[in-house]
Amino acid sequence: MNKRGVFFYIFFLIVLLATLLIATYYLYIYWPRQPVDLQIVPDDSLQNKPLVENNLPSKQFYHSMRYQDRAITYSIADSCAGDRVSEMKGAFANIAARTVLTFEQINSDDAMIKVLCSDVAPEAGQENYFVAGEGGPSRVVNSTLYSVILDGKISLFREDKCAGAKVATHELLHALGFDHNNNPASILYPTLKCEQEIDSEIIDSINRLYHYESLPDLVFYLATATKSGRYLNFNVEVLNQGLSVAGPAKISVYSDDELADTFDIGAIGLGSRKILTVENLKLPRDTNKIVFVVDEENKVQELFENNNQVILRLVEQR
Repeated sequence: MNKRGVFFYIFFLIVLLATLLIATYYLYIYWPRQPVDLQIVPDDSLQNKPLVENNLPSKQFYHSMRYQDRAITYSIADSCAGDRVSEMKGAFANIAARTVLTFEQINSDDAMIKVLCSDVAPEAGQENYFVAGEGGPSRVVNSTLYSVILDGKISLFREDKCAGAKVATHELLHALGFDHNNNPASILYPTLKCEQEIDSEIIDSINRLYHYESLPDLVFYLATATKSGRYLNFNVEVLNQGLSVAGPAKISVYSDDELADTFDIGAIGLGSRKILTVENLKLPRDTNKIVFVVDEENKVQELFENNNQVILRLVEQR
């Protein structure tokens, strides 16, 4: 073999070897491997620290019942006589004077609290009346942090023989989500007497319930993931546990400290969840930690901004 043939032979071997090395490297990088689960890393900063305190001094029908906003609208039916209109307005004034709540009368079906009047007491189970009595929430959404009252109703069908709109105030407190209590001096005692008053526990409970303004709060309700080689399959659910609809949001996915991808999830309704499922998201093979962050740019104003991420790490193989 002449020198030129030897040269081309050696050159061919070098190219072949380089090709084999490159092919081996790509096989190592892209060859599917046994899927490995990732598990959530607990956030110690949030452990055993409820975002909203539920231990109110006054009993409610459900936990942390409140309307979305501190400004509550109401309507009074045309069937209500003048004295009952005055009593109802007096009840709204009683609560507004001692709490952070405000009330505005509107002539619309969109009123949050609808006041009805009747000369006949409703029977148990009759449509359009709350089972707890003459007043109460009629539509409630459990957002997790709160039982959000969307609509309430009050029915005035008994003559109020007491000064100070006692019956109307009693029913209004039911419409605000409060149940009867065991304090005979309280206006929420099951048997109404003229000397009863709005006790301090009720006032304290209302002011604590409405401490936060009407905002959404986005959290990861569920996060699961598996990694096969450099490919990630995951399923996450984002919950709006706040008090209002959350505007359009995004989920950012980090591989260790590098941004892997961003996904639009749109708006999320009150108490609703959005599910994002992704398969074969390409990551560096040596990734050990996945971080999901919702609304990383803080474009959605929320009740709390310290609960918007979840961290998953590879489960150690034995």
